[in-house]
Amino acid sequence: MQLARLASLLDKSLTTDQAKQIHCQIVVNRLNDLEPLLIRQTLNSAARYSPRTAYYVKVILRRMQKPDVFATSFTIRYLSQHGQFREALSVYEQMHSSGLFPNTFAVSSALKACARIVCKIGGLMIHGQAQKCGFCKVVFVQTALVDFYSKIGDMVIARKVFDEIRGKNVVSWNSILAGYVKYGDLAMAQSVFDEMPTKDVISWNSMVSGYARVKDMEQAYELFRRMPQRNAASWNAMITGYIECGKIELARSFF
Repeated sequence: MQLARLASLLDKSLTTDQAKQIHCQIVVNRLNDLEPLLIRQTLNSAARYSPRTAYYVKVILRRMQKPDVFATSFTIRYLSQHGQFREALSVYEQMHSSGLFPNTFAVSSALKACARIVCKIGGLMIHGQAQKCGFCKVVFVQTALVDFYSKIGDMVIARKVFDEIRGKNVVSWNSILAGYVKYGDLAMAQSVFDEMPTKDVISWNSMVSGYARVKDMEQAYELFRRMPQRNAASWNAMITGYIECGKIELARSFF
């Protein structure tokens, strides 16, 4: 009866305080198999990042009698999605230390964290673990690898991984495109951009900002003019580019 009641509570949106109360009941009734579900539902209920929620979930993870790969992976993804990259890597390391084999979600989220904070050693180690686990043919892991190697400036490896992706999506294309733009190889960036079967606003913005950065405002404007849709980043790239070129009046015309 108690199991059914607690399980039904875990189907609802939970605040951190409610999660604590339910966890007390789980521990008292020795229903520890419900802890992974509690973690998932608590994080699902947090629309925004909450340090309090994240701290509490990590406490549950550390105290779990049976470490759970899905609960741990869910926590890593939550932290990475909300910009808590070092915390995400800390939980990933905890997962590895406890003897759990990561799944593809944990690996891709940890790689994203390494890319964002440019943690080269960490990313290389995770790549090695992904190879051992046979995850390097999974599209979103490959995309995370492209993003990581692009961020650390190894475009040779980034391109090698990219070329091996079957069923590339727009995120995969944008990752390699952003890498070429970041390191000033606009010829390769333009080649990738022209090959892209589907372009979104991120793709267009990458190229506009890339040309603006090297003060080729004619090409930047041509791309800007052709954009199917624009956002604030599109306009800001043009304004910044014209200001950097000393063309203040043209910059003002974009306000």
